[in-house]
Amino acid sequence: MRHVTRREFIKSAGGFVSAVGLGSAARGAQAQRRERFNVLFLMTDQHDASVMGCAGNPVVKTPNLDKLASEGVRFTRAVCATPFCSPSRASLVTGLWPHTHGLVRNVQPNEKWLTDETTTTEQILFDKGCETFHLGKWHLGPTTDVRCYRKDAEKTSGNAYREFLKSAPREKWHTAREGEVKIGEVCLTPEMARFHSTWQKEERKPQQDVSIIGRFLRPAEYTLEWWLADRCIELIRKYEDENFMITWSVSPPHALHIVPDPYYSMYDPARVPFPKSWEDRPEAYQPHISARMGAMMGEKNVREYLRCYYGQVTLMDELIGRILSALKEAGLERHTLVLFTSDHGDMQAAHGMVEKSVPAYYEQIVRVPFLMRYPTIKPGRVINQHVGSVDVMPTLLEFAGMPIPKGAQGTSLKSLVEGKTNEDDRPGFSERGKGERATSRMIRTKRWKYSYFVFRERRELFDLETDLHEMSNLAESAEHRTILADLHKQLREQMEKSDDPALALVPKS
Repeated sequence: MRHVTRREFIKSAGGFVSAVGLGSAARGAQAQRRERFNVLFLMTDQHDASVMGCAGNPVVKTPNLDKLASEGVRFTRAVCATPFCSPSRASLVTGLWPHTHGLVRNVQPNEKWLTDETTTTEQILFDKGCETFHLGKWHLGPTTDVRCYRKDAEKTSGNAYREFLKSAPREKWHTAREGEVKIGEVCLTPEMARFHSTWQKEERKPQQDVSIIGRFLRPAEYTLEWWLADRCIELIRKYEDENFMITWSVSPPHALHIVPDPYYSMYDPARVPFPKSWEDRPEAYQPHISARMGAMMGEKNVREYLRCYYGQVTLMDELIGRILSALKEAGLERHTLVLFTSDHGDMQAAHGMVEKSVPAYYEQIVRVPFLMRYPTIKPGRVINQHVGSVDVMPTLLEFAGMPIPKGAQGTSLKSLVEGKTNEDDRPGFSERGKGERATSRMIRTKRWKYSYFVFRERRELFDLETDLHEMSNLAESAEHRTILADLHKQLREQMEKSDDPALALVPKS
């Protein structure tokens, strides 16, 4: 794996002088000489793009995300680089595809990946005088391994949160209700408890116990996410006179799917949207965790899962509202680009599956929410052009008035969101893994989605116009051979353009 070095970046960026090595006062003075510009990067994990009110969801309550969309722009076709955590997160901060930055699997606890030599948005802004902070989930190795996040890192660490919890008044904790099964600080329905017990006997399952799904007894204001929102608000107030980039990155609605009242009781499992594809279960995916969980849980437990998922989304929405209110109270809205997105989605019961642990490219796990707000963006815009994880870095840098590093593979969206250029028909792309058994690539146009899986040369072709639920694979249809061939060609062209080494594994026709 090769990262663009800092020396290479400085050369490609026109030789600007780095602020690294300057004292904080000097760096602060350098920031004051420039026009004020801040970035507030808000991020949830495993957030299906359809689970927002502004995306047309008739049940979920997301008033703050809806307001953010109405004040800025919402992208309807945002596609993640890879439908799981670390590769997409690395693409968000580097502007590179996973096959380029080299991270094609999830980083394990305490494993090093990002370093001072990695060129990221935050490193660049930090070197030019910005105060930079990352709160919450990182999934790219220890944040202390990179200079831009070392400052005050201990104040937002897990250890600091655990110290905070020691003084929490336990009499405020919720209590179990009649019929619930209590496991630690979580209450499960009897049916979910039976699933949990059965899942423990599974030999092939993730290290994290994703079968704990239910009502969290810890009050919302004592959850890690609430505490991180408080820390975010403190940073906004502390650095309101300086340029900053603050990333607030939280795990929900990722597992554990636990949520406290009133958010748990806010949703009736019978009313959460349930997909038409629930009974459509392609054989290729049945051995994988998402499918095995869905089959083992059954519809009643999956609805309970979705109820908790929706409650998690609403709680995160409330915290985002608190952060945005603090930004407004500090008088920083006109100086701050706000961006909200997620690293990937969730299967949401589609094709009988939950979570995202399946090597597929279904809409539920590939598409992510993507909202932006800044004074130069016309409020209420909805853009249907494909955008991706790799576009975030160049977009933030262009808004900041900084050169985009040579070699960045994303495209800045600044002109598009400001209405200076029109939407285009460029496709969206996503990718997985390396090696013959793990490698696959996907191309998505406004109508079609084509995926090529190297192992056994398997193909999927879906007409998103007539088959929104992706239940009819047309890859073997004689009627669609021309379309499939054209998409295969476009996919190879993208792989060649991005120097994708997997090109050698994909046939020319």
